[in-house]
Amino acid sequence: MDYVEYSAPVSVSHLVESYWVSTLHPDDFEQDFDFIIPDGSTDVIFMLNGNYLRDDEENNEKHLVEYCSLVPAFRKAVKVYQKPFTKCLGMRFKPGAIQQLTGISLQELSEVGYPLQQLMPELADLAMDEALKKTPAPKIIDQINSWLVTQVKEPRQDHVISAFIAEVIKRQGGVTISAFCESFGMHKSTLEKNFKHATGLSPKQYANLIRFNYLLNQLIFSGASLTETGYDLGYFDQSHMIKDFKKVIGITPKEFLDKNFTVPKLAALSISNKRAHFRSAQI
Repeated sequence: MDYVEYSAPVSVSHLVESYWVSTLHPDDFEQDFDFIIPDGSTDVIFMLNGNYLRDDEENNEKHLVEYCSLVPAFRKAVKVYQKPFTKCLGMRFKPGAIQQLTGISLQELSEVGYPLQQLMPELADLAMDEALKKTPAPKIIDQINSWLVTQVKEPRQDHVISAFIAEVIKRQGGVTISAFCESFGMHKSTLEKNFKHATGLSPKQYANLIRFNYLLNQLIFSGASLTETGYDLGYFDQSHMIKDFKKVIGITPKEFLDKNFTVPKLAALSISNKRAHFRSAQI
């Protein structure tokens, strides 16, 4: 698997967290399916080669990503079926960006995925026209950035939400929501309402997903034991950690590692870079 992540330029960093490009190779397919891991973000996926099928068993929904789709934040790992040499360009949005670009609250987007043509037809046409010309991904990204600059004349960013996300990332998901709200002099219900509009998730759901992604990162890359990993992430016992892991992906950490899935490595790599994208908002 090839994976490259690109930071958004300052001119659009209030809208875009990052871009990423992934290409799967024949030796990445040890199982019939793989898992896409939830990370609390909303992404647009542009297919540069091939397509893939998302199978959301929790909601009994399937979504074929053929050309370009908007995928709202989700809470449980989704099975994915794809073929070798499938290549994606992903665009990971910051909280509130979709609302600024479309006027739609993420709380309203409850389906597994949406054809981007329905929500942002100009962006869909621009990116897919370039994809059909075999334009290199970095040049497509440059054109997307130029388009974004023309769409939002007066950038709006909820600094409380940005600060909350920065704090969650800094503490690897172990944030106390009530203490955070108290430090900003706001009610917990206010944060929850605004956060759901901006992300489609509650603050607690988001924090749990960030914690899971850090857990995934350590399981895949650190070489530490389950006990050591649980301790580093603030779990009181291993059984609690395993329970949280199964809640997201449906299998135990050991079962997961034995299967040697490929796609979850994308999330495990991405979480390592996430703090830099929200560093300026930290409290």
